[in-house]
Amino acid sequence: MNEYAEALEPYVGGYNARRVPYQVFIHNKKLVGFIVVLEEPVKLLEPIGTPMSNIIVIDYSHTDDILKEFAEAALRIAKERNVVYSFVDIPAEHSILTDHFLSIGYSEIAHSLRMSRTLDDYESGANYLRIIKVEREEVKQFIEKLKEFMSGSRDDVLNIILDNIKELPEQFIDHWFNSTNLKYVYDKDVLIGILELSPQGMNIANIGVAPSQRRKGYGKQIMHYALQTLKEQDIEFARLRVHAENENAIHLYESLGMTQASSYRALIWRK
Repeated sequence: MNEYAEALEPYVGGYNARRVPYQVFIHNKKLVGFIVVLEEPVKLLEPIGTPMSNIIVIDYSHTDDILKEFAEAALRIAKERNVVYSFVDIPAEHSILTDHFLSIGYSEIAHSLRMSRTLDDYESGANYLRIIKVEREEVKQFIEKLKEFMSGSRDDVLNIILDNIKELPEQFIDHWFNSTNLKYVYDKDVLIGILELSPQGMNIANIGVAPSQRRKGYGKQIMHYALQTLKEQDIEFARLRVHAENENAIHLYESLGMTQASSYRALIWRK
């Protein structure tokens, strides 16, 4: 496996650090993907300790037959290892592979867009909101507001996570708090929204407006603050994830210069 170590590292670095084993699939000396079977580390989709498998496709340039064979191997391993669920996230343009996963028993639980924009030409809009940093002792309260202010989403994965997030172990909450930037958003003395910025990946991790304060332009003002903050941190691109059917949010992000970078369909098989 030494010749594949460098190519695998971006995908398996975290598993290697935790000494979690995984199975790598190769065809004609080219990586296809890998499958990891482990226990749910925190209660996100299922209770802690639930056996689950995660499927990662690395190279979609393989023929459809090879990718289908990989999908079938993933399901076979899930059944052999008696997992409760098996998860895979596939770019929407690979519809043949997605349809094959669906035909062997997987179902779609989310269809999301990744959107982004460069920040070098961003000019901040007017912002009259008051932004307050969330302290560690306020995180449990923030989680309750996160669930309330992001209510109404069509994203089943997000809704499951929001239902379970308050039961996360303290050490996980510590790690989350230390690796992200949580904000309360006020208009004068009224709490109208929340914001979570992350230093990498989907760096606008979460944005939410109180149900009673929606359609008043607050979402756009919060986004202006987020974009300006990321620019001041010398981050080149702003990135976020949004459900493909959340037309209002997509329209808002497009009005701020964000464009669709990719589209993903999240699939799950349950025992």
